[in-house]
Amino acid sequence: MAEKRDVTRSDSYRVDERDQLSPSQFMRDYVAMRRPVVLRGALKHCDALSDWTLSSLRERAGSRFVTLKAWHASGICVTKSRLDSYIDALDEYDRALDAGVAAAAPAYLHDIPLTSVICDAAVDLAPFPKQFFPKWYGGAWTTFAQMFLGPTGSVTPLHFDCLLTHNLFFQVCGRKRFILLPQEERAKCYPRDWRWCRVDAEKPDVDRFPLFNEARRGEVVVGPMDLLYLPPGTLHQVRSLDRSLSFNVDWHTRRSVASGALALLEGMPLENVYYNLLIALGLWGGVPARHILPYYKSYLSYIS
Repeated sequence: MAEKRDVTRSDSYRVDERDQLSPSQFMRDYVAMRRPVVLRGALKHCDALSDWTLSSLRERAGSRFVTLKAWHASGICVTKSRLDSYIDALDEYDRALDAGVAAAAPAYLHDIPLTSVICDAAVDLAPFPKQFFPKWYGGAWTTFAQMFLGPTGSVTPLHFDCLLTHNLFFQVCGRKRFILLPQEERAKCYPRDWRWCRVDAEKPDVDRFPLFNEARRGEVVVGPMDLLYLPPGTLHQVRSLDRSLSFNVDWHTRRSVASGALALLEGMPLENVYYNLLIALGLWGGVPARHILPYYKSYLSYIS
């Protein structure tokens, strides 16, 4: 059995690190127990991912218009850009950083369907075991994936995933730092607007948000070809330590989708409940994924 290590910066919230993990072990020890884990080198057998470079993205989908997001005090600012123009902006920003020149960072390409940019992602990712997802997702799991591309220093504020799904996060290139807190600590994070939090987990203002000082939390850095599993409701704040390309899959088990549908009673927006009910039709009702996806696709470009 592979060595298991604790990679948090404190003992307050444990995040295991594994070098190897079978699908059955993953489901038994982490999904069923709602425990986070990092699987180092999870994508190392997907040789085609070496071609997932910015140059190849420019060739594959440079003319596609993509959604960019920037966080401001007043909320999220959304703009559109051609992908090749955005990649040019990332290159220019990197050159400025290397030269020590002050420059405004490009916005963040965040939560767009992976297959809208890399249409053959399912082929490239075929070596990754589909058994890491419930049987219902099967070979179609890549169609549920959302892509992230951003410059060094990109930050997503403290939040949890809006459908209360399980989350598998795949890091392709660059590094990202996650600050994680279990769902039970939500009240100490001063929540707002269902899934966002007022507190900055990197630099918390303990005078304004004193309860956060008592919250259990951990920290982990994921690098190229790593996988991070986040149980439903896990709060996380994310910073790109380098220019970074990654994707994730939000997915449900029968247990979590039932909890997600019932979360209407806890304030989950109706639109989110709708998406959970769609997945419930699949997991509980046996409706094939191909029939659910046409109605679920709008979630994959969802702007919260």
